[in-house]
Amino acid sequence: MRRFLPFVVILIVVLLYTKPYFRTGFFATQDGEWSIVRLAEMQREIKDLQVPPRWSDYLNHGYGYPLFSFTYPAPFYIGILFRLAHIGLTDSIKIIFVASVCFSAIFMFLLGRELAGDYAGFLSAVFYTVAPFRLVDLYVRGSIGESLSLAIFPLLFYLSLKYILKPTSVRMVLCSFVLAFMILAHNIMALVFFPFWIVFLYVSVISYFEDIKFYSWRYFLPMILLGLGLAAYFYMPALLEKNYLILSQIKLADVSKNFIRLPDYLLSPWSWGDKPSFQLGWAHILAGIVGFISLMVSSEIDRKKYMPLAIFIISSIAVLIFFAHPFSADFWNAPPLSWLDFPWRLLTPLAFFLAMSSIFLSTHKNTRIIGGILVVVTVIFSLNFAHPDVYINKPDVYYATNDATTTSKDELMPIWVKEKPENRYTGPKAVLAKAKSTLYNLQYNSHEISFRTITEQSNTVTINTIYFPGWKFYVGGVEVPIDYLSSPQGLITINIPVGNKLVEGKFTETPVRFWSDMISLFSLLAAVVLLLRSLVLRLIKRPSA
Repeated sequence: MRRFLPFVVILIVVLLYTKPYFRTGFFATQDGEWSIVRLAEMQREIKDLQVPPRWSDYLNHGYGYPLFSFTYPAPFYIGILFRLAHIGLTDSIKIIFVASVCFSAIFMFLLGRELAGDYAGFLSAVFYTVAPFRLVDLYVRGSIGESLSLAIFPLLFYLSLKYILKPTSVRMVLCSFVLAFMILAHNIMALVFFPFWIVFLYVSVISYFEDIKFYSWRYFLPMILLGLGLAAYFYMPALLEKNYLILSQIKLADVSKNFIRLPDYLLSPWSWGDKPSFQLGWAHILAGIVGFISLMVSSEIDRKKYMPLAIFIISSIAVLIFFAHPFSADFWNAPPLSWLDFPWRLLTPLAFFLAMSSIFLSTHKNTRIIGGILVVVTVIFSLNFAHPDVYINKPDVYYATNDATTTSKDELMPIWVKEKPENRYTGPKAVLAKAKSTLYNLQYNSHEISFRTITEQSNTVTINTIYFPGWKFYVGGVEVPIDYLSSPQGLITINIPVGNKLVEGKFTETPVRFWSDMISLFSLLAAVVLLLRSLVLRLIKRPSA
């Protein structure tokens, strides 16, 4: 029973801090309701057998835009599983948020326990759960992708440690899948966290072994390449086709107004406005400082064992604080930092490393007591922030019929759109330009459209869909050119010859998307082969009865 006590306490803390999610309805956050709308759209695309989902036909007032080609899809893949169980749209999103908190606590406990024992796991898990920016994600920002990434960070570290200690095909594949899932869950957080994870791999090898070069080529490189390959279908087109979007021409925020100054980590007021609180938490900071001091005065064995990890954590925190500070302004003018939009995004991994630093409180008897006191204090006082500003109660049909862009500045609009849609179009999906022509048997879904035309003279058809590379149209089975530049809305227009013609349109994979899909497919096959090989070898080695 004693063995399960930390899990019970952690679960109680998780339930206390997610209690508002168990109320009927939802609450106002910056992005939370958009997640529900996106889940409804993901469901439409999956139902239409658009695999992988890329083109959103219903949103953008019915004119469409490439939502899931550029927006992280993983939370909505998970949401589809709940929808298959007939759970509502709103409840599905709420479950994902709560699960992200629960699993982030469990995975942080496993990581802390692996590094320094049960008590270290307990301390780090609780500090992680009640971290101020974790609460910002839940009740202010409502960022489902960032919330999921907070669960993935400790899981990736934990599985990496297991893999380093005992390199097996199964453990390598697990690490690769988690890496891929991190990219799909929130590509920006993956971009930020990836270099820290790479350094952690080497630090861990230094702590346990000496031959870093051997580990690099023999174990790490295949694992990393497999993980990147699994997620290639998403991030490669997102990078290589970004130049088609307004996103490539505008900044979503003024970076200079979103830096974090050192006093903000302590004194930033709690706010439900556009700019969230930047607090790290007094107890969290104190736990980290005392933990490092505890390590310095601990036994020589502990210092030798934990010092590389401690240096890594301190360095990671220092790097994140530097790049979030105005001193780093010049670095934000170029990629990859220019892709992040807000310097305070760095608070997400910063919360992880600060919670992780609390494991060192377990290295000394006195600091173990201090750690327990700080946990109790922060759980009690941080509970003040674990609630939303305003509760709302809208039916699922409201979100399912919402056809906005779900973006802040229409940044996913193609650059050739000069007049952005303000309202849903009236009339049919396809419209003939001239009279004495007939268009009938019109059928369409999120990625296909077909109809027949009977014309006595050459005509044009305008499709109430914004063009994006990948759209192809065929008249009588022959591909025809698409004109989209003559329309200020960037709508698809094609020429129709005289006679009775079948017109078909399909949103297809461009060469970039196709080869990215192939990379992911071959990576998945490689992962399956490795797992099957491991299973067969295990069966062969199993002694006969």
